[in-house]
Amino acid sequence: MQDKILVFPPDEDCYIYRRPNSSAWQYFLSIPGEGEERKSTQQKDKNEALKVARDRKLEVMMRQKQGLKARRVKRMFEFIDDYLEQESKRIADYNKKGHITAETFRVKRHHMSLLKKFYHDKSVKLEDLDYNKLFEYPRWRQTVDDAWNPNPPKTNHTILTELTTIKGYFEYLRRLGFIDRTPEFAAVKRESLRVNRRDYLNPKQYQQTLNTLRAWSISKNLTETQQYNKQIVYQCILIMANSCCRIGELRKLRWYDLEVNSNLTKEEQKIGHLIKIRPEVTKTGDPRIISTPTTKSFQKIRELSGIPKHKSTFPFIPPEMMGNYVISKYNHPDQMLGQGTWDRMWKEIKDLCADRYWGAKNITWYSFRHTGISFAVSRGVPILQLSRNAGTGSRYIEDVYYHHESESKKTWDTLMQNRVFYDNMKKHQSELLVEIEDIMDGVDETMD
Repeated sequence: MQDKILVFPPDEDCYIYRRPNSSAWQYFLSIPGEGEERKSTQQKDKNEALKVARDRKLEVMMRQKQGLKARRVKRMFEFIDDYLEQESKRIADYNKKGHITAETFRVKRHHMSLLKKFYHDKSVKLEDLDYNKLFEYPRWRQTVDDAWNPNPPKTNHTILTELTTIKGYFEYLRRLGFIDRTPEFAAVKRESLRVNRRDYLNPKQYQQTLNTLRAWSISKNLTETQQYNKQIVYQCILIMANSCCRIGELRKLRWYDLEVNSNLTKEEQKIGHLIKIRPEVTKTGDPRIISTPTTKSFQKIRELSGIPKHKSTFPFIPPEMMGNYVISKYNHPDQMLGQGTWDRMWKEIKDLCADRYWGAKNITWYSFRHTGISFAVSRGVPILQLSRNAGTGSRYIEDVYYHHESESKKTWDTLMQNRVFYDNMKKHQSELLVEIEDIMDGVDETMD
């Protein structure tokens, strides 16, 4: 060290000096509670170097007086990594208070990657945060940028979800004392739930889809595994549409989650039963019991899985097999049907049905659940009863599943001309346990 000069003599907590073989002055600064800082002033003139060190010392004093951290040790993206590491510690197997799921964490990580793209992958110092630039994030996400934002989200709802994560990150920085305020963002108006309704299949589309998939599931020249997979997936579609359960809930069901509904008559029990949705299975983390007319579908799955019928009540599974997955791999009842199989099956289903029946609708696995809820609404099933069965709020059902008036009018104009469907609807009005296929019985012959 050469030419040591105190910045605020006689205190030695801040001084400038020169290293051997260097013409630029360095500064040393001791920051109470945070350690030491040694950096170049990038100045060759002594007075200019003293000014740089003095300004930094005063800045540290001001930040510490405000209760903020003063050391410049990391940039914005490094703190993003710290934030995500902190969030990863909250991951739980299912939704519960104070925790997040692995899927939620995956989404948060994606949102933070979008923030990096907003900065063109160039990390900035926190003390250099441009709050006016951050304010424009929602508008940037709404605008096509070939390099950094080639596919803006279709809805403002998506942007608002991103902002929730980003605001959480900046609140994390504020709470730790690295920034003194959280940024504000340009206002984004959330679309009405009535606009963001779920795509579903109308009665004609549903019947056409089922007819095609029934034939697809029993097509010839298939291996045993292919035949098993297709028939299992076909039954899953019937279950999702009739029980209104989510695909994630269905995939994780074990045989002990199925129960006989003792409140039904023996004849009714041939159709209806109960499904217990465990908290670790459901999206919301809240357990519920579904009353559903899917006995025949689960019986078919039992047969396809090669499980012998046990002489007891539904689901007729031997005690030693009750813990097996309902929707399992071929010859591997202890393993869930793999994601790759679901993806392959869906590609085949889309190839068969999308262009022929679905039109512009964005039909997914979830659409069969939405179809079931929509049919129940059309039948006049009480909303409170339906919301409990489906595991979603009654307000949500009102906003999402009571479709646009123009669409409803068009649909009912068509249905009213079809006396078979209309008579079947009237027959089962307000009933919860009704197989959609039963309502559709005899309709196919009269449809265009």
